Amino acid sequence: MAETTTQAWDWHVELRDAAPPELDRLRQTVSELRARLDVAHDSLRLSREREREALQALTELDSAKPWERRRLRAALRERKLL
Repeated sequence: MAETTTQAWDWHVELRDAAPPELDRLRQTVSELRARLDVAHDSLRLSREREREALQALTELDSAKPWERRRLRAALRERKLL
């Protein structure tokens, strides 16, 4: 009952003539995506640092006495947090 079937796929490991240019394009794409990912990670890191600074500024404003707030607001403006 064993039937002979034709092979649907070429399972050879050897690279065809068209494969190296395609691999080069894929490598280039991977390289570009890694560079974009590095930029995204840097942006995320900077955003988180800025978030921490803003949270600290809000905490300082919340805990400042009324007569200290003017000086504190000026300091926060200088640090570009207001």
